[in-house]
Amino acid sequence: MWLGHFPRAWATGRASRQEAPMTTDEPYRPPALNRVAVHSGWSRQARLVRRVPRRFTDVAFRAAGPLEQENWNLERADWHASLPFVRTTQAESVLAEMNELISSNRQPVDEAKPAILLNGFAGYGKSALIKECLYDLHRRHARKREGASARGSRPIDVVHISARAATSERSIAERLRDFLELPRSGRSAGEITARVIDALFECGVKVVAIDELHFVGQSAAVGRRLSNYIKDLINSSPSTFVFAGNNVLDSEIFTSDRGRPDAAGEQFLSLTSIRDIEPFSIAQRDDVWMRTLIAIEESLRLTKLQQGDLFWNCADIMWGMTGGRWRSLTRVVNLACARAIATGTERITPELIASIPVDALAMEHAAKYMPALGDGTWTSLPRDVDL
Repeated sequence: MWLGHFPRAWATGRASRQEAPMTTDEPYRPPALNRVAVHSGWSRQARLVRRVPRRFTDVAFRAAGPLEQENWNLERADWHASLPFVRTTQAESVLAEMNELISSNRQPVDEAKPAILLNGFAGYGKSALIKECLYDLHRRHARKREGASARGSRPIDVVHISARAATSERSIAERLRDFLELPRSGRSAGEITARVIDALFECGVKVVAIDELHFVGQSAAVGRRLSNYIKDLINSSPSTFVFAGNNVLDSEIFTSDRGRPDAAGEQFLSLTSIRDIEPFSIAQRDDVWMRTLIAIEESLRLTKLQQGDLFWNCADIMWGMTGGRWRSLTRVVNLACARAIATGTERITPELIASIPVDALAMEHAAKYMPALGDGTWTSLPRDVDL
């Protein structure tokens, strides 16, 4: 549904595109690929400063030579594949809660520190929130250390692992050990864990983040063991623990054979605050969805893009295809930009968005909402917008 001109109140004042000629004075070099499963690679990734691609009009782009065009196309392809994080109202609230917990967890080492769990279904942006929080924390503490003389063990502010396929205490311990880049010694989970906890103290680790917690445990018995193991980690370390997972409260780590939390699960929950992460909703018809699309549109680098192409003309079809899931949204935007560049259309249109295949996560939602697109049954546009 092409809505045409949007209300003046939603004008963003975007900077005009550059008419200056494209040159090869600053050739684009793709960012280095860092192995983020270990701290040395993770910290380099966290400190990576991405170059924001310049804007160009279609006239400037067409006037450039093949090498200049190829250089810019490569730069904006990398940019569209990983657009800047959008701090929505929910994101700001969750990040504030996480930072408050981390800064206030100053209990003595013989007292358990509260933890936080980001809980929700796949694609809602839990991992993106954790990464945003941890990268910001690492950069802030790295700046504080600039110019200071090195003392003792190498400082490590953050440990960040995924629990994917971690089905035993040993596998979790090994991932923590490998991230800390400790020698691969120790035969049992207990021996490895002891070395990990020693390193958490020696390196001054402030946060341990375990993502994809839903992979932990394949049965109630395994889940009970791992629940006890993680609880012991929390109690034994000087760090604040941050967890994330898909619908974790219904997983084996918290539930017994009878489907209710057992003693181990209850103890884990007693240390953990649960923050449910929700997708973008249009039920209240507020402006959060549109403002998110505005922020994304501001980041796009297409030579013919007009203000409102994404946040106004494509607001409904984007929500109908993605269900407001962050992962689905960024996937559609990236593919649409790639197709717009490849075809030379250089704009985002409803027809272009409709040509992008729906991902498996959003198929059920799209099947329900897309047939009614534009018939007045629903809209994602804010209630105060005059159509």
